[in-house]
Amino acid sequence: MIAAFDDAQRRAIGMVADVVARLEAGMHARDIVELAETRLGERGFTTWYHAPEVEIGAEIGRRGPFPRIGKGPKLLVGSLVSIDLGPATSDAYGDFGVTRIFGTPEEPYIVQQARECTRAACGFLSRWKTCGEAVVVTAAWAVNMRLKLANANAVGHRVLPREGVYSTGFPRSAHLATLLPRNRLHRLNPVRMDGMFALRPVVTDGTHSAAFEEMIYIHDDQKRILGRDSLAEVGTLP
Repeated sequence: MIAAFDDAQRRAIGMVADVVARLEAGMHARDIVELAETRLGERGFTTWYHAPEVEIGAEIGRRGPFPRIGKGPKLLVGSLVSIDLGPATSDAYGDFGVTRIFGTPEEPYIVQQARECTRAACGFLSRWKTCGEAVVVTAAWAVNMRLKLANANAVGHRVLPREGVYSTGFPRSAHLATLLPRNRLHRLNPVRMDGMFALRPVVTDGTHSAAFEEMIYIHDDQKRILGRDSLAEVGTLP
């Protein structure tokens, strides 16, 4: 099962890279969503764990649990764009997201620190840490960098496999279950980490926001960043 999710996440990372490489000036969020949908089958996926989520500029970090993709702002040179894809098969899924600045190689401070925040959390979390400590470490990182969390209520969720009640309607049933407090990485969740988790802290300077999403697996003394060969790869595209 872990190998299946690792493979799905690796292909999801490649899918996001594929979409990023095809971005064009003037696109709206819905255009990028449509672009992602054309890449689904080419990466060996058949459905979505969650619908593609795309935000541009000031929209980043402001989505609700069920974001609506409207026309929104245009993608321009210098725009920040957040792309979060959850492609799936009948047995496993990926959940990966990045924030990029379009049309220029120089990353702004907010993007650099959003990546480092996710990377630091992936390195810090272990079987000895609780789900609530995922919020503590990411919030502390943001404050140390003169930033703050835009999603301090929850910085991630469990990644639920096709087992038990989630066998029906999978993978959408697994996604809907992440709305339950017991499956969320929120400050008041005292349960020690065990299983698979998607981690997506959104950091903000009050004007701009950025986020990177990765999946980790923790069980006893094992810890893996799914779809990755090392911690250094967190937040990067192939």
